Amino acid sequence: MNNPYRLKQPIGESYNTNPDDVWATKQSLKLNGYYAEPKHGMNPYPDKQLLKSIKQFQRVNKLSVDGVMKPGGETEQSLLDQDEVAMTYWCTICGAPHGGVYSALICYQCWGQGYR
Repeated sequence: MNNPYRLKQPIGESYNTNPDDVWATKQSLKLNGYYAEPKHGMNPYPDKQLLKSIKQFQRVNKLSVDGVMKPGGETEQSLLDQDEVAMTYWCTICGAPHGGVYSALICYQCWGQGYR
């Protein structure tokens, strides 16, 4: 079993999000049957489908239905407790765990600084 990815920032309608967090959350929700990938494919940005999927996951798992996932919160922990969790990658530049948005080897922050 792989190490589960842990959120760095909250995900919700009124939050600035981390692209690795969004990507890993979409992957986990998709693997667990809550997120339907759009026809144009997945991207590392929050969308209505993601927020709807978070609410559906919360409702099914008898959690507070607010459409928000917070680091260390009940929704994140419940998703981590599911059988399928998103893969955690480790950045070869800074060593940080990440969701693999642009590369399995480099986190989005190092990617943005020009490391390839």
